[in-house]
Amino acid sequence: MWRHLVRLFPTAIGAITIISSASAQSLPGGFVYLRDVDPTIIQDIRYATANNFVGRPLAGYGAGECVVRREVGLRLNAVQQDLATQNLSLKMFDCYRPARASLDMVKWSQNGHETSADRRYNPKIPKTELFRLGYIASRSQHSTGAALDLTLVDLKADNSAKIDPSKSYADCTAPVEARLPESSVDMGTGYDCTDAKGHTAAPSINPDQRAWRRRLVAAMAKQGFVNYSKEWWHFSLPGAGGAAYDFPIQPRRNRFRAEDTR
Repeated sequence: MWRHLVRLFPTAIGAITIISSASAQSLPGGFVYLRDVDPTIIQDIRYATANNFVGRPLAGYGAGECVVRREVGLRLNAVQQDLATQNLSLKMFDCYRPARASLDMVKWSQNGHETSADRRYNPKIPKTELFRLGYIASRSQHSTGAALDLTLVDLKADNSAKIDPSKSYADCTAPVEARLPESSVDMGTGYDCTDAKGHTAAPSINPDQRAWRRRLVAAMAKQGFVNYSKEWWHFSLPGAGGAAYDFPIQPRRNRFRAEDTR
């Protein structure tokens, strides 16, 4: 999500490469739409919607598409193939993030307004403190295309729950039946939850939730992905990053077969 500081990934963020909207229809070299590599991976790109901690689509998210480095996409495909044998699937919340979106997050944290929707994601920390405490950064490893936010979906479960606009949901640390539905396994908190309970090894979650987190970490580790200890949902692929980019995410126009990305 938003807590991926440059100081945590000192070699991943370089000069931001800005690509104009006119030339952004085709992705920069080395980037792919994950849907072209593995269309079976579920996508719920939250920052392209109003269903996120800011409450609106973030700058640069012109489409709900997961864009990644080619190597990252191929390794996610391998993870997905392994999970499929267990009736599980990956679900992507965020992939490549335009640098302008990170700046949009910073502006949001400093706008002086706090709403009940904000508190769903930040139940204990005022939004004005998020940047100072390192939960929001002006640059993110997501902008290199080598960082991901994701979870697991149990394909045998009922995943039909939808958000009811008329319902008042509890914050992200509440029991799964009380918080916003995410149609995925219960990891103990919702996605993007600014709370110690969102730390991967948090002692405050129950055994089933802990088992799901360990299962996700293990599945990703088989393909070299490393989890960020303060966010159970965040993973990165060491060595696959580079410069941070700012090209906007646009609707996928050219369709390639998966083998064309290899």
